[in-house]
Amino acid sequence: MATITPPVRVRFAPSPTGYLHIGGVRTALFNWLFARHYGGQFILRVEDTDEKRFVVGAADDMMWSLRWIGIDWDEGPDVGGPYGPYVQSDRHERGIYNEYVADLLRKGLAYKSFTTPEELEQMRAEAESRGIKAFRFRGPERDWTPEQIAEAEAQGKPYTIRLKVPLEGMTRFHDLIRGGEQIIINHADLYDIVLVKSSGMPLYHLAHLIDDRMMRITHVIRGEEWVPSTPYHILLYKAFGWEPPIFAHVPNILRQDGRGKLSKRKDDVATNRFWERGYLPEAMFNYLSLQGWSYDDHTELMTRDEIVERFTIERVQPSPARWNPDKLKDMNGIYVRKFTSDELADRIAPFLVQAGLISDPPADEELAYLRRLTPMIHERVEELSEAPELLEFFFREVGVAEDVALRYEPVMLIQKKMDAARTAAGLRAAYEGLSALDAWQVEPLEATLRALAAEQGLKPGQLFGAIRVAITGRTVAPPLFDTLNGLGRERSLKRIEIAIAALEQTSAG
Repeated sequence: MATITPPVRVRFAPSPTGYLHIGGVRTALFNWLFARHYGGQFILRVEDTDEKRFVVGAADDMMWSLRWIGIDWDEGPDVGGPYGPYVQSDRHERGIYNEYVADLLRKGLAYKSFTTPEELEQMRAEAESRGIKAFRFRGPERDWTPEQIAEAEAQGKPYTIRLKVPLEGMTRFHDLIRGGEQIIINHADLYDIVLVKSSGMPLYHLAHLIDDRMMRITHVIRGEEWVPSTPYHILLYKAFGWEPPIFAHVPNILRQDGRGKLSKRKDDVATNRFWERGYLPEAMFNYLSLQGWSYDDHTELMTRDEIVERFTIERVQPSPARWNPDKLKDMNGIYVRKFTSDELADRIAPFLVQAGLISDPPADEELAYLRRLTPMIHERVEELSEAPELLEFFFREVGVAEDVALRYEPVMLIQKKMDAARTAAGLRAAYEGLSALDAWQVEPLEATLRALAAEQGLKPGQLFGAIRVAITGRTVAPPLFDTLNGLGRERSLKRIEIAIAALEQTSAG
């Protein structure tokens, strides 16, 4: 195992080709934890050299997503730093990569390839027809004379610049996450990768390596999908005469069923969707830290500071992690229950605004009312986005009419072993008993209704179930007496009155 000597410098370098995948956030988090644990710097760099897949606004979404989780950066596009700019297209426009490309060509370690995409496809097809399953391109231009190259350029032929990979020998490198073991790749298994596109834009393989060198990156912590590309990067470091950084390839995150990686196409893994669904950044930070890393074999709930203190790269596992949305939801619920009711009210307020239940921005009286209601759902909420549905009937009208926001069918009022007439009689008794109450509070509400159920010869569940539907429009809702108290006398009695009328009409029919 390599000794890690502070200070360290690491980076996260996403491509703005869409929303930020939660797996990318996990990789960023491991980099951030590594930097903070060893007292180093975490750099954010935007690698936007893929013009075809570039998505406007994606870089802003990425930065928002990282900050929401709790990841900040010491240097980056929006905060600057001594090694900027921190956007690759800006670095390309400044000509930062040109001298390095010229150096490789001058040394004969790269070459201009005039092979067209059509010719390349034909070469691949011919190789397959000869039974060669793994086609490894070695450009014929590798051995061209300067005169041949000049002639092709004079004809205006477009070209890419490719790395001239040695035909023989092997490349070795170490990986911290794989116990420092040496990974050996035969050059015969490699091909001449493109370093610069015909447009002049450098590809990731070249640009990221130059940027890492110029930005003094000491450790490259990235996804394991980059392991096959690392030999090319080692060859480039050698070509420039540079000492490579230390590599650590973090494991993939598999889908819950273990069948393949989390996918943008198949899974709901956009980071901003977790905010929309009401996940807490504290819970996401905690859960993501456990996707491939553990402190021990039993500790799961940890604060941000505890994770920073305990994080070491040695405890990152090389085997894939497995995404478990149920476990994440449970963990989010635990964090929700750590809030005071007022804190939870403040957290769920934006979701009620979005649902149109309260004003934007909320009025003081709306927030005060929400704080009264929140204790009723505190133990039930796991995702903050569940709050509007749980509290909706406190803010919208409930009844049996067609135009009522929360409409229910009268038959829902009738409990087991009851009919419409008996249910209506029970509700009338409840209406009269509740109307006579001096104090509209939980304890007298409960005492009154329990006594009324006994007087009517009803089981508590029969009466309470009918009242619950009458005042909420649902068969499942927060505790009945808290709900009555939250609704208040006037609205509760009005809804019970509506229910009685509906049942009487049903009986008459």
